[in-house]
Amino acid sequence: MYSMDDLLHLLHSDGADGLRLHVGKPAIIVLEGEPQSLVGPAITPEESAQLLQSIATTRQRRELREHGVVQFIYRFRDRASFVVRAQMEDENVGIEIH
Repeated sequence: MYSMDDLLHLLHSDGADGLRLHVGKPAIIVLEGEPQSLVGPAITPEESAQLLQSIATTRQRRELREHGVVQFIYRFRDRASFVVRAQMEDENVGIEIH
């Protein structure tokens, strides 16, 4: 099981370009433009929803449900700011963070 805090720490500490979280695939970190799968299990629908819930406000989650997409800035541990884009992929949530 992935933790958003751990994933964002990895993204920040490695100076990665981005993070991709899609149901049915392991987490992917983008380093110097090259996507690399992290060692770990495929993300489940429940896990994807939980990962988003850990960083999104109620209003942001409502916007995702109503419009199928939401984009916002997430401030991580007062060290870094990330652009988060979540969108509905069929019945599941896909998340990309830069």
